[in-house]
Amino acid sequence: MDYKFSHIGIPTTEEKEWDGFYEAGKIHYTEFDKDTYGIEWVKFDADSPMPELMQKLPHVAYYVDDMEEALEGKELLVPTFSPGEGVRVAFIKHNGAPVEFMEIKQ
Repeated sequence: MDYKFSHIGIPTTEEKEWDGFYEAGKIHYTEFDKDTYGIEWVKFDADSPMPELMQKLPHVAYYVDDMEEALEGKELLVPTFSPGEGVRVAFIKHNGAPVEFMEIKQ
């Protein structure tokens, strides 16, 4: 499995100039690809269904070619979902921290 670094996501309670809102997860976010250092800021609404671990700790994200292969044998934190067309995302728990896998299909 080849993991290619994508970004780091940092939870915040501060207001930012949000680039989007993921309704199902109740998550406000900035676009990491617009940031010089690949930082994605995330703010969770009070009623967000996302795990507390994701809401409290930063996550590191990697691009993967095959989501199923990447998840094999891992401790799943958030099952695979699609935040946008051609994109699949899942979160695992690795050594007590959230890690994001992103699969992009063009």
